[in-house]
Amino acid sequence: MAGYRPKKRLGQNFLIADNIIQKIIDLIEPSDSMPVIEIGAGRGALTLPLARSGARIIAVEIDNDLIGYLERLLGEYSNVSILNQDFLDLDPGSCGMEPFILAGNLPYHISSPVLDWVVKYRSFIHKACLMMQKEVADRLASRPGSRNWSPLAVFSQLYFDVELCFTVKRDSFRPPPKVTSAVVRLITRRAIDVGDPKRFERLVRTAFTQRRKLLVNNLAGGLIPDATTVRSALRDMKLEENIRAEQVSIEQFIELTRRLIPFMSDQTP
Repeated sequence: MAGYRPKKRLGQNFLIADNIIQKIIDLIEPSDSMPVIEIGAGRGALTLPLARSGARIIAVEIDNDLIGYLERLLGEYSNVSILNQDFLDLDPGSCGMEPFILAGNLPYHISSPVLDWVVKYRSFIHKACLMMQKEVADRLASRPGSRNWSPLAVFSQLYFDVELCFTVKRDSFRPPPKVTSAVVRLITRRAIDVGDPKRFERLVRTAFTQRRKLLVNNLAGGLIPDATTVRSALRDMKLEENIRAEQVSIEQFIELTRRLIPFMSDQTP
């Protein structure tokens, strides 16, 4: 696209590596039986091969300067709709698409808001294939006991099976980003029942407030009035009193929430 300069404020790093594009298409598995929403169509590197599959495609692009180019590139494909808007403002219910596949090369500065969107609209999503900063992907796909285990992983894995599929080198983009990227696949599964979602979220976020502190010390004095109550709950669950949040599984967080709900402060810690 002659004369167009990527916009740093929009985090534009356009994918140019044909082998990576094909690997992502293979993960998406587009077909005429399942629509696809693409986050950030950009120059159409993913949009065009998706369009050729025959699947219904809604390509969302915030950059006004790219819309004319995309309309020319994709004009012959009646199965493609181009939306010139911020993806984060999209209500999938208004598109009449349920379920759908979500795909995209995420600008690094909106990775977390997009993942929040994915959790919010999880009932619409069949699966998601997303490229993001490898650091974020590592956290998203982490497991209990690793240094990357975090609220992001806990809340995502309540609703999705998360797989880190492959990494993508900087020279696969123009302009090249400063960091390595990775592609993750999220496949919707039956949600885990957490009992009280709001209190569960409060406990998990509080548990990770200071990662180097013991779980007891993060919870006591704010969310839970005293450390003795937390220690008692941990003992009853046969967990060590010196455990840290990164060592606690989703199921253990759910059980700990259930045991500590009667003692939780109503004030946000």
